Amino acid sequence: MWIIIQKIPLTTTQRELNLFLNKQINGNRWFGLSSNQQTRLKSFSILRMTDRTSGEIECHGLAEVETSKPEEEMLRVLNGHQLHGQTIAVRKYYHRSNISTQTAHTKSTSSFPGLRDRRRHSLHIEMLKANSGGLAIGIF
Repeated sequence: MWIIIQKIPLTTTQRELNLFLNKQINGNRWFGLSSNQQTRLKSFSILRMTDRTSGEIECHGLAEVETSKPEEEMLRVLNGHQLHGQTIAVRKYYHRSNISTQTAHTKSTSSFPGLRDRRRHSLHIEMLKANSGGLAIGIF
């Protein structure tokens, strides 16, 4: 299951996000051993988004969690905790397609009145991903 951790503080590091997610997912640990073998953090990244028009910056976490728990329970476990004094919101991540033509958009939303494209096209997105050699940065 992929999750998005919304509006994490800008100062959050990869290490801090990793520790935070593992603590929330696995609860208390005894000598580094997880008390919950049902759930595992497979991967995570920090997305730094800059609005090209306003200059506003936001950070979000994106993580892949392997769990045998129901999705609702997993989201409830993660949601509402404090990271650097800021309450975070966690929800399931849904990948959006890259279709950008108006024709395709009209076809996909015509059967759903009120549905609109919520993507913010003026965003510059950097993905900071942990790897064995440090951080890798990808620009989208």
